[in-house]
Amino acid sequence: MSKKTHVFAEDTFFLSRRKFMVIGAAITAAIALPIGWISSRISTRNDYIRSRSSGLYKDDTISKVRVSHANKAVEKYYKEFGGEPLGHVSHDLLHTHFVDRTKLKG
Repeated sequence: MSKKTHVFAEDTFFLSRRKFMVIGAAITAAIALPIGWISSRISTRNDYIRSRSSGLYKDDTISKVRVSHANKAVEKYYKEFGGEPLGHVSHDLLHTHFVDRTKLKG
């Protein structure tokens, strides 16, 4: 058997474990800070939506006219301008899109 000796050759880019950990921690912190800021902004926005929704529901429970077809202003709109409910003109002017926000409520 021949005895071979191995020689350690350093790379030009050599980092010790400690330097590698410091650089890795700095990169992780630089990535994590914007993510934390964005998630806090989203949760703040969701809190605003929840409080606004609860306020609207509270206003709806204490209002005298709770349905649109019993509202005098809506009746006047259909008599003078909108034609008939679910008609073409009223559909174009009054149609809205539903957004499910039940997940934000809880």
